[in-house]
Parts: sequence; structure tokens; C-alpha cells
Amino acid sequence: MNERKSRKYKALTLSQLRTYCVVCRDGGYAAAARSLDLTTPAVWEQMQSLERLYGTKLLERAGTGVRPTAAGAGLLKMVAPLIAGIDSMREVLAQAGGALPLRLVLATNLRVLSEEVSCGLRAFQRRHPSVALIVDYTGDDVAERVVSGDADVGLTLEPVPSLAARIASASDAVTYQPAGQADYLLVTPPRHPLLRKRALHIRHVVQYPLVLGKPGAYSRRRVQEILHRYDLATGVQIAVETSSDEYTLSCVRAGMGVGITVGTGRGHLYSGLGVRSLRRWFGTARVGFLWQLGAHLSLAQRELANFLSAQIAAERAEG
Repeated sequence: MNERKSRKYKALTLSQLRTYCVVCRDGGYAAAARSLDLTTPAVWEQMQSLERLYGTKLLERAGTGVRPTAAGAGLLKMVAPLIAGIDSMREVLAQAGGALPLRLVLATNLRVLSEEVSCGLRAFQRRHPSVALIVDYTGDDVAERVVSGDADVGLTLEPVPSLAARIASASDAVTYQPAGQADYLLVTPPRHPLLRKRALHIRHVVQYPLVLGKPGAYSRRRVQEILHRYDLATGVQIAVETSSDEYTLSCVRAGMGVGITVGTGRGHLYSGLGVRSLRRWFGTARVGFLWQLGAHLSLAQRELANFLSAQIAAERAEG
């Protein structure tokens, strides 16, 4: 290594790279400064030093904030997993020595699996009663919570393109680990005629007003695919569009139509409703964990994930 390259290597600091990742994540110097408990000029100076070091423009203006350039996006893709791995080492080593975290945060948008999640949390709590468990039921930003470090475990349906819409380079910032499967379910009011159909077909379902997730939702896209496959897309009456399967069940319970949801069909949310599996036509939906790419999983994270996976599998098997 020549002297010039050696000087450049020594000039690069972990603090600069960590700050760069936070600036890209938060979309601005001031926002990153608040996250890092630094001053805005200090963040700006670190980014200027980093650009001088690499000899290229890494950030560009975007409205009132900044975003990575093409070269900056490439650097972020290489650096972010390294920073995540380094930042996770302290907790991993601490737990290897027997020290448990004070709390563990689970971010999920699967309200319809609240029964399964609660049972998994209870199993974890029995083993580690000193750890405070926090469940953050969120919308489409599960990945965002994981990347920012606000959540220790993310639980969602299999990632789809819309999952990446809320954060830059989400596919490069998180990794997906399968946790189990859930069924597509037909949910009806009690004693509905569809419950008595011996040879139920999807064409029988669309004869009734439907309660579905809003356009772009995971289950809604799958419904549209199946209706097109069976040439049933025209003439379908959609009575209500909802923002979650939980609201879909509430609307079905109110008699507004029949719903198609993703879940196991068990638990209090389905109480008093008729449920039939649509697996024959829809297949299954994969449920999984989101982890920050490059981060090392601690003992507590792995154990909570194992308890949740086991509970999802057990409920589906019993259903």
C-alpha cells in the first residue's frame, strides 16, 4: 500500500460511515443530527470529509433534504450492512455473557394474527420474565422500524414491492426470514349459505358483496390475480374496502358482505364468524421476519422469533 493510500485509509472513520448511513436514512443533515445527538454543522462537515476522501459526490439536494447520488447509493449498499453488524456486536456479546435486554420491541402489521403473536410472546415471557415486551402494530413501515433500530424484530407477510416504497433501498437494507404460512380465508356471517356449500368454488364467492383490503394491499392483489385467472373479475361487487384484515372481519360481522382475509382462522377476532379455507384456489401466504441486513441476531431476538414461528405453525395445524 503506497503512502497516499495509507493516509486515505487512516482518514476514514467509523463515525463518518455511520453518520452517512443515518443521513441517507433520515434524508437530511438536521434529521440525522437529531438521531445522532450531534450538531447539524458537525454532520455536514463529516459528509464533506467523506466526499473529499472518496473524490466523488455522494449526496445531492432533494427538496428540503438530501439523497444519495448514484455513487452514494452504491456506497450505502456496501457500508450499511457493515455498520449494522458492528452496531449489533455489543448486544450479541452481552447476551452471550448472560445479560438480557431490558426490553424487546416487535413491529408487525399482522393484526389478524394477534392471537398467535400474543401466545408466542407469552411463551417467551415465561422463559425470560425480566424482559419487557413491546408490540408496535404499525402500517406499511415495518421495514422502516427495523432499519432505524426502533424495532428489534419485524413480522410481516412476505415482502412485496410496496414494502420498499417507504424507505430508500429497502431491499438492500433488510433481509427476510420465513416464519410460517397463513391461509387465505373466506369469512362470512354465521349460517351463511356459502358455509353449507359442499363443493365450494370461487365463482360461488363472487356472487355476494365482497369486503376486501384496499387496492395495493397484499391480500387484495392476490384476490385480483385469482379472479382474473378464473375470468371472474368483471361484475364483482365490492361492498367495502378496508385498511386491515381486522376491519374486514368487523365489516363482515356487521353484515356488509363476505370477506377474504389472510390468517389461521382461529382466535377471538374470528369468534362468531363462519370461516372456510380458500387454499385450493389461493395457495398460502408466507409470513416472515424482517431483520436489518448485516446485523447479528442476539439470543433474545432469535428466541422470540422461534416462539412466534412455533405458535403460527401450531395454530395453523390445529385449524
